[in-house]
Amino acid sequence: EELRRAEEQTQALMRAKESFFAVMSHEMRTPLTACIGMAEVLRDTTSLDLRQMECVDAVISNGDSMLSLINDILDFSKLEADGLVLELTPFSPREVVEQAAAVVQVKAEEKGLQLVVRVQPGVPRE
Repeated sequence: EELRRAEEQTQALMRAKESFFAVMSHEMRTPLTACIGMAEVLRDTTSLDLRQMECVDAVISNGDSMLSLINDILDFSKLEADGLVLELTPFSPREVVEQAAAVVQVKAEEKGLQLVVRVQPGVPRE
């Protein structure tokens, strides 16, 4: 009887956690998606100088990274609950490195640092 109650409590806690992650992810994704969308509108409909364009692109890129992180957290939650199916997805290692560098590029420049990314010729493009 005690074991059954403990199992029911564990299941209830898991459902509560899943519900929490679903609500929180929605609450975070909605304004973040709006910010990314507004930055895209700014980029696409406004005459910006090069520096301004780089800043807007950084907002979009970092917003996309944050959105991806939120989705990853949800995926881990689903994985714990045995509700996630993993799939193999081709990607470009070079593009991943370039995107990671772009995320920190603006901060490096603000600190007077030069960020240099060198990808060895043998690294696959896809």
